[in-house]
Amino acid sequence: MQPAYILHTRPYRDSSLILELLTPEQGRIGCVARGARRDKQRRRHSLQPFSPLLVTMLGRGDLKTLGPVESAGAPLWLKGRAVYGGLYVNELLMRLLPVGEAQYAVFAAYQTLLQALAGLDGSSSEQLETPLRRFELQLLYQLGSCPPLGYCAQSQGPVATGGTYRLENEIGFVPVVRPANARRPAGEFAGADLLALERAVDSGELAPELLPAAKRLTRLLLAPLLGEKPLQSRELFRQVYRKQ
Repeated sequence: MQPAYILHTRPYRDSSLILELLTPEQGRIGCVARGARRDKQRRRHSLQPFSPLLVTMLGRGDLKTLGPVESAGAPLWLKGRAVYGGLYVNELLMRLLPVGEAQYAVFAAYQTLLQALAGLDGSSSEQLETPLRRFELQLLYQLGSCPPLGYCAQSQGPVATGGTYRLENEIGFVPVVRPANARRPAGEFAGADLLALERAVDSGELAPELLPAAKRLTRLLLAPLLGEKPLQSRELFRQVYRKQ
């Protein structure tokens, strides 16, 4: 058996479900839970998102058959806006992770994220910023989609604390010259912020003052990976909380 979390479910034939799982050894992987739609008690108690599971998968094809399933701990009940934070991350993983590749670091980061989200009361969107930005940065690093944050591509050395740097696709961070009080475009970052973000990725601790820079950076890096197709979880969040 191996640890797993359910990222997504969809109906399959008359009584089954196709599950998309996140596992450390096989990364994102799909399997058929035969009869799961008929067995409502099994669905209610075990086949739930954000619940740590131990699963067995049978078969050699890309789409496995789900064997015995056990709980690996108490379900993490997310509340309020934290539910949508969890759905957002599940959708990111569905969209970005390749199938069948080991993802030990991503799995560990996902567990840490869920524990952080479960500790929130979900009453405000601001509560989600730190755990989501931290996870996004860790995910982008593991995917090889985040350039070294403390490295200047032009000088081929460390970024300067007092410098300003622009993110160039396929290149990394290059220095730019701007007046001290000039407003930075979205694609430019203070050297001090880049160095602090680099330390934050390594330590897993993201200071509140770094959140604006982290959000700009992750949005820039995620945009080409996600393409033009909108995230359904983000649209659902806006619909639910639009008038609040």
